[in-house]
Amino acid sequence: MLWGYAGIYRGDTGVYEGDRTLNQLRWVVQHGFKSACFPLVEMKSPARRDQVAQFVAEHDLQLTVHPPIRWFQLTPDAIRRAVDEFLADLAAYGDLLRVPIVHMSAGGVHRFLAEPCLDKQLDWLATHVAPLAQGCHQLGRPLGIENHGDYYCRDLVELCRRTPHLRIFLDTGNCYLIGEPPVPACREAASYVIGTHFKDHVVFPDPKTLTFVIKGAVLGHGHVGLGEIWRDLIVRAPNPKGLVMHWELVPPEDMPTEEAVEKSWEFIHSLPEPTP
Repeated sequence: MLWGYAGIYRGDTGVYEGDRTLNQLRWVVQHGFKSACFPLVEMKSPARRDQVAQFVAEHDLQLTVHPPIRWFQLTPDAIRRAVDEFLADLAAYGDLLRVPIVHMSAGGVHRFLAEPCLDKQLDWLATHVAPLAQGCHQLGRPLGIENHGDYYCRDLVELCRRTPHLRIFLDTGNCYLIGEPPVPACREAASYVIGTHFKDHVVFPDPKTLTFVIKGAVLGHGHVGLGEIWRDLIVRAPNPKGLVMHWELVPPEDMPTEEAVEKSWEFIHSLPEPTP
C-alpha cells in the first residue's frame, strides 16, 4: 500500500514561493507521504533530472506520472507520436522517479455529449489508448484512467474490458461530480482499480438553484463513504497491497490544512489492513 498526496495545496501550505514542484515534494515528505504526481517533462533537463532523482532516492519516494495527451483534440497520427514520446520518456526516467503506475484522463469530453456520443468516445479511446496501455504494461508501470467528472465508473469498466492492460485510477469524490452514488459506483470499478484519488466531500441539494452542492471535507468525515469504499477495494482490487492511494484533500473552508491533514491521517490509521 502506497500512500501519497495529489492536492490540493492551499496558500497555507507555503509551497508557492520559489520552486513550486520541489516545494510540493518537500511538503509531501514532511507530512508522511511516500508518493505524489510529478510532471515527467521536467526530467528532460539534465540539471533538474539529477536534482529530482536525488530527492526521490533520499526520501524513498515513488512518483506517479500523467501523459499530457489531448485524446480528443489530436489526429490519430499526432496521438501516436505523443504516445511514443511519452513511453520513451517513461522508459528513460521511470526508474529514477520509481514510477509505480501511470494515470490518465480523457479530457475535453463527457458522456452526455451528443457528438461525439458516448459510444463513439469509448470507441476512440479503446483504439488510441491501447498502445499506451500496452507500452506501460511492458514497462511494468500499469496505466489507469481516471473518472474525471466525465464518465460513470461503469463506462470505464466497459473501456477496460475492451482495452488490454488498461485499468482504473479511481477518484472517489468525482462520482458526485457526475451524479453517481459513490459507494456502488466504486464497487463496480474496484476489480480494475490500481490507484485512487482518495477524496471526501459533504453534499446537499439546493432547490433554489436546482444544483447539487459539493463542499470539502476531512477524509472519512464526509458523505462519500470512504470506509466502505476502502473495504471494497481491499477485497476486490486486483492487487490490494499494491494500491497507490493519493489523497486529494479538500479541507472545509474554515479549517487550516494542517488540522485537516492530522484528522485525515487519524481516519486512515483506523482503516483495516488488506489481508494476504
